[in-house]
Amino acid sequence: MKETKLVELQKELFSLFELEKYDDIHLLIDQAQDGFPDRLEKTTFWRACAYAAQGNEQNAIAALNDGLHQGIWWNPLALTYDRHLKNLKDIEAFKLILDECQRILENHQHMSKPELFTYGHDQSDTGLFSLHMRGSNVETFAPYWFDDRLLGDLLLAFPQSSQVFGYNAYCWDNPSIAVNEITESFKDFKENFNTKQDIIAGASQGGKLAIELSFNGNTLSTKGFIAVIPAIQDVAALEGLLKGNTHDLKGCIITGDQDPFYKKTVEFVKLLEDNEFPCKLIVKEGLGHFFPDDFTELLREAVEFISKP
Repeated sequence: MKETKLVELQKELFSLFELEKYDDIHLLIDQAQDGFPDRLEKTTFWRACAYAAQGNEQNAIAALNDGLHQGIWWNPLALTYDRHLKNLKDIEAFKLILDECQRILENHQHMSKPELFTYGHDQSDTGLFSLHMRGSNVETFAPYWFDDRLLGDLLLAFPQSSQVFGYNAYCWDNPSIAVNEITESFKDFKENFNTKQDIIAGASQGGKLAIELSFNGNTLSTKGFIAVIPAIQDVAALEGLLKGNTHDLKGCIITGDQDPFYKKTVEFVKLLEDNEFPCKLIVKEGLGHFFPDDFTELLREAVEFISKP
């Protein structure tokens, strides 16, 4: 899958940043721009970060402006808080870039609408309703979740949030909007398909949200949740939802021991165990905040665990 190749390249790039090998970084970005001409929002951002980290503020700002001229833009917060761009914050030209990105963001927020995408076996008994990551979109997120076998066995549904995060990127940051849109999308899904059991799933921010929706009344009446690298930060808040849960559910969490949310995830799973909630934890050694390479195999395992009596 094309997106996984870009992620592998991104991992290599991050390693080179840590080693400060800037010649290699620029060569790799050249390779990425040639191979992924439709992902300028990433490659241009990387280029600006590389120049800024080298102390070449002028070229960094020129790279960002070049992106803007090509119709690319970024969430102003992503530019403001990136550690590689911190030496640009007092430069007037950078402030103008932030202002322009904020203007574009506000315009897109007014125009954006939620969408629902479906793939796979439309007569399947099992539906998988999956929530995208923060700063993602269904086009790049959905392919992680299927291969030929899964597409033949399951009906997969992916709601896309109306909440704009950046260029062709969305998030679930406003909880009330997120819950309303997901509820409406799931209602549309059930009106159009006749699945007998449904599993809510998601990754990162979407994974945490899948857990919250499962425990907070399980208003979607799903059989359980699958959370991939869930962005768990507040275990106490989840504990409050868990203690009010009266539904017969199962869960599966897939994560890596190098994920920044790993410790909180393990703490949460221990809480589930203490409350006798059936949850399967799959930990991939060495994995950070990414999908594991064998994710579709693990997904089949997770679906089987939740589906069996």
